[in-house]
Amino acid sequence: MMAVRQTDGLEEAPAPLPPESAAAHFEAIAKGINDVDVVIQGLIGRIRPAKPWQRQLLQQLRTADRHVEILRLAISLDRSAEEILEAAKALKQGLQLTNMQIVGGRADGFTRNALLVAFRNATLVTEMLSP
Repeated sequence: MMAVRQTDGLEEAPAPLPPESAAAHFEAIAKGINDVDVVIQGLIGRIRPAKPWQRQLLQQLRTADRHVEILRLAISLDRSAEEILEAAKALKQGLQLTNMQIVGGRADGFTRNALLVAFRNATLVTEMLSP
């Protein structure tokens, strides 16, 4: 993320963020990823596979969990910004699909709200990783 300097109404080239701002930015990304992971793990532990829609939801949550791990690995292995962004987008899209499928379904309010929180956090992480 870059800050833009303005002088006399004209925009100059973006200036790099100060180190403390960059550290806060990276901390926010890590917190967002962790929040998504906590919600997904909580839902996986809470949902019982008694009915077909619950089994499908669990499968989608396990897929989202794999996407979280892929995103974390891409970051820890210092992959390119494009590869990290693609991993974040895959997580976001998977949660978006799960969220859309469950809105009209039989899930309780807690599950719906938790999925919405996970999707919004994934969206924020994707936006923070975007150039």
